[in-house]
Amino acid sequence: MPELEAWEKVYIGGANANSFLNSIHGEIECEICHSGGSPNAESVEDIHADMVRDPSAIGACDDCHADIAQANSNSLHTNLWGEKKAIELRGECEFATCAEDGFNVNCNSCHTTCGQCHVSRPNSVGGGLIRNGGHKFRKTPHISEQCTACHGSRIAFDYTGEAQGNEADVHRSRGYLCEDCHSGEEMHGDGQSQNPSGHYEGRYEVATMPRCENCHAEVEPSNSFHRKHAVADADVRLQCQVCHSQPYKNCTSCHVGNDGFTIDASTLSLKIGHNNEPNRDEYDYAVVRHAPVDQETFLNWGLSVSGYDNYPTWGYASPHNIQRWTEQTTTDGGSCGGSCHDRPGQERQGFYLRDTDLRDELGNPLLDREANRPVVITEADLH
Repeated sequence: MPELEAWEKVYIGGANANSFLNSIHGEIECEICHSGGSPNAESVEDIHADMVRDPSAIGACDDCHADIAQANSNSLHTNLWGEKKAIELRGECEFATCAEDGFNVNCNSCHTTCGQCHVSRPNSVGGGLIRNGGHKFRKTPHISEQCTACHGSRIAFDYTGEAQGNEADVHRSRGYLCEDCHSGEEMHGDGQSQNPSGHYEGRYEVATMPRCENCHAEVEPSNSFHRKHAVADADVRLQCQVCHSQPYKNCTSCHVGNDGFTIDASTLSLKIGHNNEPNRDEYDYAVVRHAPVDQETFLNWGLSVSGYDNYPTWGYASPHNIQRWTEQTTTDGGSCGGSCHDRPGQERQGFYLRDTDLRDELGNPLLDREANRPVVITEADLH
């Protein structure tokens, strides 16, 4: 997303200014939230000296929105517990002692505060008040100025159909916005974690996360393919995306090198593996995406990933690129054999994540081969 011009970041004028000034937030004097400034000073520089640019970062929202602020203070969206847990598993260490300093420099800089979802653009795209938004407080974040400003490289890329050969997600084509599936309760934190830590450790644990069956429960027994793979008592139950996702972006060696920002090119593919997500254990097989990590990801933190094999780099995924008809559902003669199923003793032809995906062009095993053994489809699994 292009960064705004300096004046665009702070401009409040016209109808947008009137809308803000006539709102409940507009009745509050600027310095009440933006503390540290000197509104009676004579020069622009002195007026803004030591002014707090992002009041929500120091708790300005908390008194009026106490319940939401309390939930959000422990949410995945704010604290990135899932990323921290993965670092602990791979680093075989306590996050606070082995990774927190580096994480705060390289990772937290991309993540956000209340104001960066409800008033301004996120800092990760240069900040500033949202385009044509003035200083208005938006109860629902703006999909492109705020949601996909952060979640653009994979989610928006998938959802809008930017990948060559893909169509936009069917929900996007029908006008669905982020909030139609993702509730404020999910984003702020629903407080329902049963973990001893008191918080979720991954997004698929969240009780209020969106699920396909919330809207599509009636489709499970609607045709022979669903009856074979989608109903609760199916012999082999598939995650919905196994049949209804298009190819999606996979990352390999990201955030590596001494600066922590070197990123290799991503690839576009669709891979099906054993479901290794304990919080969605109703499925036997799921689409899996390669995490943006390798053995040098934390090199600039001085962190050795001695437990690199403890945690698969191919993991449960839920791409935002759903279509009713995909290469997997476009069958030949009423059988999925030509698109999905590999057969024992035959050359690979479908989408399964196989051992050959974990080898280089010369057949040598990749560094993450051992880590992904629980996910890989073996010859013995084929049927």
